[in-house]
Amino acid sequence: MKKSVTIANKSLMFYISIIAIIGLLWSCTEEEYNPGILPPAITEIDPGAAFPGQEVTIMGNNFSSAVAGNSVDFNGTAATVTATTSLEITTTVPVGATSGMVTVTTNDLTSEGFSFTVTEPVIPTLISIDPSSGKVGSTVTINGTDFSTTPAENVVSFNGTEATVTDATTTTITTTVPAGATTGPVTVKVDGESNGIVFTVIESITSIRQIPPYSYDDAEEGALNGAMALESSDLELGEYDTWTQDGIEQGVQTIGIRFTNVTIPQGATILSATVQFTCDDVGADDAEMTIYGENVADAVTYTNDPYNISTRSKTVESAVWDIPEWVSEGDAGPAQQTPELAALVQEIVNRGDWAAGNSMAFILEPSGDTVNETSSSGGREAEASDGSSSGTLAPVLVIVYDE
Repeated sequence: MKKSVTIANKSLMFYISIIAIIGLLWSCTEEEYNPGILPPAITEIDPGAAFPGQEVTIMGNNFSSAVAGNSVDFNGTAATVTATTSLEITTTVPVGATSGMVTVTTNDLTSEGFSFTVTEPVIPTLISIDPSSGKVGSTVTINGTDFSTTPAENVVSFNGTEATVTDATTTTITTTVPAGATTGPVTVKVDGESNGIVFTVIESITSIRQIPPYSYDDAEEGALNGAMALESSDLELGEYDTWTQDGIEQGVQTIGIRFTNVTIPQGATILSATVQFTCDDVGADDAEMTIYGENVADAVTYTNDPYNISTRSKTVESAVWDIPEWVSEGDAGPAQQTPELAALVQEIVNRGDWAAGNSMAFILEPSGDTVNETSSSGGREAEASDGSSSGTLAPVLVIVYDE
């Protein structure tokens, strides 16, 4: 009887041992194949030193792929995690952080600390700007302290418009006034942004001239006999004109437009020049005109002499206008605006005999397939100085320039 009890005790102990071993193996298996229960580990922080507010990347393993699943401390100061994978965490150095150990906590398990240095941000100070005013494109020297010697590391802004830095030392920056800059403070940012010093942007000048009503300053010249139409209510661009003189139709006409009292000084820098027309009648057929400036110092008004437009001296520079469709009478938008004519105007104002207040004229000749146009309805008809009752829809010349 005693022997049976002993055997039973040994059997019970054997089964208990087997269950304990199975439990231990199960535990090891869970730990080996369920990495979520392993503590996170930091292998690198890039950069290894940064100032509060600067972004850093923590590299390692066993991080949560969910942003909310990780918490990061910089020597005890909590940071905000912005992006994460199981191998990388993106965060920023929190305000108030000090040099010391960075830790990551995931699934209530905290990594070992990784050494990190918190630095002071470089905030430059501006002392002066030379010159204190200028035009877009002009060179400016900024004097101050704590600039980066690497030009691209200095972010220069003219009243919010970023400029390109061409040279830099710790105390000077060379830059140019950027396009779109307006009068206001200039600042420099390295790590933090400097104080601002006001810079005055000298803006370009815009000249606007319109052909006066009921004048002889816009005219049409017939292609077939050179007949001049000085009092037409419209200007036909790339359209066959059936108006006759001595029984001859005019065909596709050459257009002349003259603007008086153009107050641009001799030698001024022309930044932009366009002529704005107003639609008098719609048209969708292909229409092309080549535009020249009249190459004289002071253009005179048009006369009834045959070929009084095409025989005038033309600039070397020209612009081809592939005229878009005109869809509504009265439109005066991009479709009714010529291409850029700055080069033509520059050629005229560069003449030694040009003077502010002189008259400037343009010659629009049919070109391309328009030369052989036979349709009297598919081209473009623009308002002339003798149209639109008071002539207020006549062509307008807009020139932007620097003296």
